[in-house]
Amino acid sequence: MVALIAAAAVAVVVGVVGAPSDGEDPPVKVGRPSPTPASSPGSKPQLSPTPAATPTATPPPVIRGFRFPIEGACIPAEDDLIPNAPREYRFGVHEGVDFYPGRACATIERGMPVLAAKTGIVIRADVDYKDITQEEMDGLLARSAQEGSTAPEVLDRLRGRQVWIDHGDGVVTRYCHLLSIEPGIAEGVAVEVGQVVARVGNSGTPEGVSDPNMENHLHFEIRVGDSFLGQGLSVAETRRLLEVAFSL
Repeated sequence: MVALIAAAAVAVVVGVVGAPSDGEDPPVKVGRPSPTPASSPGSKPQLSPTPAATPTATPPPVIRGFRFPIEGACIPAEDDLIPNAPREYRFGVHEGVDFYPGRACATIERGMPVLAAKTGIVIRADVDYKDITQEEMDGLLARSAQEGSTAPEVLDRLRGRQVWIDHGDGVVTRYCHLLSIEPGIAEGVAVEVGQVVARVGNSGTPEGVSDPNMENHLHFEIRVGDSFLGQGLSVAETRRLLEVAFSL
């Protein structure tokens, strides 16, 4: 008797779950929850790792507010006079702006004033510069040809007589191929924007070794940290950076 009652009860339950009445939604089947992995004795509960805080990057300094180092000059129109232009003679690339006679708006002549592009502190002034001999020049260029690039110390020598001015925030300007440096300009001296710091020349150039009347121009660099302004960028991007740099 008991067995009959139990069987009847099972049949009723199966009928209710498996055959809903007309017009009713079928019952929702609830799946069995996945078993929770057993923890080993003494183990600590596993917590989700906390994401590491993202360090706040220091924004690069805004490179602007420079004046042209030659009175009346402008950014040269020719691409071979701005940063990243190839320099085949020494197997390297150009790292600054060249202000040549007739190619940068201003009248540029040997011995004309070179101006500080911004207020700062002189950190280099080659007052005891020794001119490169033809023999030394041949050796420097031969080394570049052999190595397929311009070593930093070779490039530094090829810049000729130089003045460097530190403007803070890792920004330094370089004035190169100078004929002479103005009296009083020395390492540690503060200079004002527009102050005469040197004179246009051709020191360090291959042509200038043999003829003082050739290749007279100012090579001017804006350095940011360990690189030059525009390093690795396209011509258009480099020009935009220069336009901003020479704006107020």
